[in-house]
Amino acid sequence: MKALIAIGIIFCCLVGCSSNAQVTNDKEMGENIQKSFEKKGVSSVDVSKLSDFKWEKGYLLTNKSKKADVEKLVNAPVSEEVMKKISAANQMLVFVHEGEVVRYVELPQDFIAHDKNQLEFSSAHSELKFNKKREGKPIKAGEKKLSSEDALTVESIMKQIQWKKADYSVALDPDVQLTYEGVVYNVRFTAESAELTSKRRGVYGKVTGETAQQLYDILM
Repeated sequence: MKALIAIGIIFCCLVGCSSNAQVTNDKEMGENIQKSFEKKGVSSVDVSKLSDFKWEKGYLLTNKSKKADVEKLVNAPVSEEVMKKISAANQMLVFVHEGEVVRYVELPQDFIAHDKNQLEFSSAHSELKFNKKREGKPIKAGEKKLSSEDALTVESIMKQIQWKKADYSVALDPDVQLTYEGVVYNVRFTAESAELTSKRRGVYGKVTGETAQQLYDILM
């Protein structure tokens, strides 16, 4: 029970109200977990073998978790601000040693397969299964093949686009060609948007703001 209560420390850390310097976001561990996922035939990973710190219990927090479920897990009230932080992280592994939160790891959305019975794990049973359904299909920017993480992001963006019938009276001069699901899209970036057309599909679509910038950072 002490460990469950102590997990609340990380929430203070996330909103900037804790000076506990030991509680850090282990980005290197997150990268190693993702690299393990990219290896052919890998469906799970033992996180105890990827951690260089002591811990006994771990928890998986997810942006799909309801507020009541998270409060039950940590045995303490959780503010809406904290829930927004958890949601922004998509998935978060939290590690506890001797009743204190010592490390957390942020992961992409739905990276680890889970259900309500898989939100707690221990160093003795620390093998986590990857959600292979979230593994991105091969996607290219020009001749460059995107990483699994970038491919997932592009796949998510492509599904958000409201496609319209293309008007080829004005041809797009592409900055890069995106190959997605075997179809080539001409992509042109402006100061405010990313515009995509496909002659094969005969469609045109556009994204703006942060989404356009995200697409630019991946493709260019």
